[in-house]
Amino acid sequence: MLSTPDSTDFVVEMRDIVKAFPGVLALNSVNFQLRPGEVHVLLGENGAGKSTLIKVLSGAYKTDSGQILVDGAPVSINTPQDALDQGLRFIYQELSLAKNLDIARNMFLGMEPMRRTGVVNERLLYSRATEYLKRFHIDLDPTEQVSRLSVTEQKMVEIARALTTKAKVIVLDEPTDVLEDRSRKDLFQVIRQLKQEQGVAFVYISHRYAEVAEIGDRVTILRDGANVGTYEIKDLAFDKMIELMIGGEIKKQYPDLRTPSGENALRVENLIRGRILNGVSLTVKKGEIVGVTGLMGAGKTELGRAIAGVDRFDSGNIYVHEKAVRLRSPKDGIREGIAYLPEDRKGLGLIQDHSIRDNFAYPSLYRISRFGIVDQRRLDKEVSDIMTRLAIKAPDAETFAMQLSGGNQQKVVVAKWLGAQCQIMVFDEPTRGIDINGKREIYAIMEELLERGVGILMLTSDYTEALEMSHRIIVMRRGAICREFARGEATEADILREAIGEMPIAAQPASGVGAAIGGAAQ
Repeated sequence: MLSTPDSTDFVVEMRDIVKAFPGVLALNSVNFQLRPGEVHVLLGENGAGKSTLIKVLSGAYKTDSGQILVDGAPVSINTPQDALDQGLRFIYQELSLAKNLDIARNMFLGMEPMRRTGVVNERLLYSRATEYLKRFHIDLDPTEQVSRLSVTEQKMVEIARALTTKAKVIVLDEPTDVLEDRSRKDLFQVIRQLKQEQGVAFVYISHRYAEVAEIGDRVTILRDGANVGTYEIKDLAFDKMIELMIGGEIKKQYPDLRTPSGENALRVENLIRGRILNGVSLTVKKGEIVGVTGLMGAGKTELGRAIAGVDRFDSGNIYVHEKAVRLRSPKDGIREGIAYLPEDRKGLGLIQDHSIRDNFAYPSLYRISRFGIVDQRRLDKEVSDIMTRLAIKAPDAETFAMQLSGGNQQKVVVAKWLGAQCQIMVFDEPTRGIDINGKREIYAIMEELLERGVGILMLTSDYTEALEMSHRIIVMRRGAICREFARGEATEADILREAIGEMPIAAQPASGVGAAIGGAAQ
């Protein structure tokens, strides 16, 4: 463990930070120091206090006690503007774009280049936006409205936006969770340039643990709201880092999948939707996980939304237990036993200003009501049981969804569809932003669903997850299925080769501890 140098060595220092919420001590006298020109990785399980610590630094939360110093001098950060005035910039895990504006205006919101007349210089605005988008190989029109973009594209816009400003500190919360390998490498290259050429410091939060050694200089590990150590990454063994984070030994990450039934739970025939889906056909058997993967824009999410009735398609047929169904809305999908767990859990998966209890209840009202009256006792018991079963960290079932960490929000999304007892589950990025134990819990739930005969269509950009948690793997490219692999037939390199449609640089399949706890970053 490292000793603590003088405060003038740090661009940011947080001393004895305490933050409590009703029933929860989120931060317990946490100390954190950030040096100029370093990438300091912040690790911990969901609910360990990472996001709370960053929100204190950003001015979103006011600390109960403790002190923040910038360049060795005490500062008061009571609002987000205070943080911006100190040269601190933040890219959060959850999206925070103005969806009614276009890409360029989001990137330069509040910093638009102005003419002498006091109006926005639109020519310069869009040329600068184009320059930053090209830096990340983001093939997007800066005039495109953000509401029309996918979650992946919106995240890339957020990253580009943060790098348009002159900052002394940039905080990146799960920045690569939706990025392809090329975009991730571009981001890492920009990070290295900014730290070396301008001395910019980065706080880097990620559940993709293989990235820690690739981009980080030091790591601070939080557990249960406390700092359990700060280390030079080169001096900390990978398995030791994980043990410190979870407070115990590493357990087996992936379950052993049983052989599925021969009966189809879901059959899709020649699904077409404009240029997005190009004649997709697939089956999912009872008790089977079919993993669907591919690059950004391949059509994974669009396929899941069409199957669940969220988006209408032009032509094709969907069969549930070999019965043709007509899906015009998510309500139709639920009625036919199809649940869709979206990748955008904040915007689409939950009602943020409603409680865990309410979010769990909504899809199950038909099941827990009699003559239009909800059986409150039954509801309370089911919510209590599911919170224990999924280890949802919250003071109680009345906690609002917006008060939960990203990983716990994902668990609540899973919980509500478990309660609805659907027989076909479409999981879109089921473990994105979830810690090791959280992933293991989600995988265990998926295994339990298989034993009940549920068919699972898993849409994932994590190739290791696809390889380890699928009976069959379908690779999509440009809205069509380009290859299907049986379990054990493919490597990550095989998947990537099919996804991009050409021979990639030689890559090796994930193995060892890294693969066991989540694999290499994709």
